[in-house]
This record gives sequence, structure tokens and C-alpha cells, in this order.
Amino acid sequence: MNRLRSTRSDAAVAVLLLVLFAPAPAAAYLDPASGSLVLQLLLGGIAGLLLFFKLLWRRLLGWFGADRKKTDAAPR
Repeated sequence: MNRLRSTRSDAAVAVLLLVLFAPAPAAAYLDPASGSLVLQLLLGGIAGLLLFFKLLWRRLLGWFGADRKKTDAAPR
């Protein structure tokens, strides 16, 4: 009997939480400028990541001495 009461109260709490935290319908409007802003953020983020990795790669090559030019002959 006590076990049945426990499952009923658990179910009641679960239903209450679902009702309280269920998302309400939103009447949102996205104008064309919003899409343009999202596109700019996406492209800017990609460009920033590419620059970051390029600089990181150059720094790694610098640590290993690969950025120095090799000279075959001695300067005259």
C-alpha cells in the first residue's frame, strides 16, 4: 500500500513539473536582417578559426625551426 502511494506521488510530481516547465508557444518573427546577421556571425567565426589555426601552425613550425631558410652556399 505504501509503495502504491509512492508511485502516485512520483507521477503527480512528474506531471506538475512537466506542466510548469513546458515551453510556451512563441510568436516570433525573424526579419531578413536577422538571417544576414546569423550568416555574418557564421562566416566570421569560420574565418577566425582558420586564422587561429594558421597562426598556431606557424608557431609550431617555428618551434621546430622549420621557418628558417636553408642556405646551401656560404655568403660572399
